[in-house]
Amino acid sequence: MNGKHQRQATIRRIIRTRPVTTQQQLLEALRKLEMKVNQATLSRDLTELGIRKAGSRYVVQASEEHGPDIVNSAAAVRSFATCGPHMIVIRTGTGQAQTVGVAIDAAADPSIMATLSGDDTIFLATKTRRTQSVALRRLEQWFGDKHER
Repeated sequence: MNGKHQRQATIRRIIRTRPVTTQQQLLEALRKLEMKVNQATLSRDLTELGIRKAGSRYVVQASEEHGPDIVNSAAAVRSFATCGPHMIVIRTGTGQAQTVGVAIDAAADPSIMATLSGDDTIFLATKTRRTQSVALRRLEQWFGDKHER
């Protein structure tokens, strides 16, 4: 894991595990973990991670919890549909399947066994019919209600 990804994972973990009300508190928590970061970089990280203030404390937004790659990929996904008990077919814009597939893989959702991306189509494999249902709900969270029934 490179420095930026490690730092952002640490920021996400800190926000989830304790109340943080100011960027200064977050900077101090990072420094205690021997992570050197300035306020401008921290501010950019918070934006990229979708971390916002809710009330008096910072929170990871539910729809952006899996990072900006999933959120940024939502516009590329046109539809998705089941194909048997263990497969979901995802349609994307031309040339966008690889990018969306990488974002899905990076989310590391346990309901998704593997993806195979072409030019505008992704085959998503699940282990069981039950995990297929979980994966469908996850896709709806990430990409909106684009499920063809």
